[in-house]
Amino acid sequence: MLLAAIILSVVFTSLGFLVTPGNAKYILSGYNTMSEADRAKMDITSYIRFFRKFHIFLGATLLAGFFIMKLINNNWAGAFIIIYPILAYVFLVAKGSTFYRGTTGQRSATYVIMAILIVITAGVSLQLYSSLQNSELILTANELEIKGIYGLKLNKTDISKVELVPALPPISYKSNGFAAGDFAKGAFVTKDGRSVKLFVNKKTNPFLFITTKTDQIYYSSDAVASQALYDKLRDWSAN
Repeated sequence: MLLAAIILSVVFTSLGFLVTPGNAKYILSGYNTMSEADRAKMDITSYIRFFRKFHIFLGATLLAGFFIMKLINNNWAGAFIIIYPILAYVFLVAKGSTFYRGTTGQRSATYVIMAILIVITAGVSLQLYSSLQNSELILTANELEIKGIYGLKLNKTDISKVELVPALPPISYKSNGFAAGDFAKGAFVTKDGRSVKLFVNKKTNPFLFITTKTDQIYYSSDAVASQALYDKLRDWSAN
């Protein structure tokens, strides 16, 4: 997450210097699709000055906010670097409209964009809330189910081995998964090239390691002790 925060901070700060009054009509979203008449109603010089200050501030506060949140709660830090920039852009769109002296229709488009960003923020927040929760493991007579995002179901006959391991393998990248805060869920690739599935709270170890005919699955939750779950799984698979 630290690397992601640094990259985002550098990107946002760089954006502040990338756009100039001279190239805005080519690369500045919204302004580059205006007619020449509408562009004449835009105080582009003042807007670019504001645009630069905004992105420098966003880059600096995103990184600072990440470190502050990380001291409080690692999961909050992960959510912060996703949600904060979206909300910041709501302000950018709102403030940017004050530099335009054009038609009411153009201003109405500003409110539509703001509304879309707010809806996106709400959707992302709900998704993050769900993702930053322990994955629940449920056993039925013949199936093991891991619920939630990227969840799966396994037939009892597909499970070939259940172990407790002290640590996760070094991860190279996620191929189809979620990783933020203390949680990792979905498909990942290890540094030695293995494809694995993680449903883990990384602060909770040891980890349950389930081997099937096709998958290698790591699981942990701070809601249930791994040793207790391991014992339960051994009894379940034996019956």
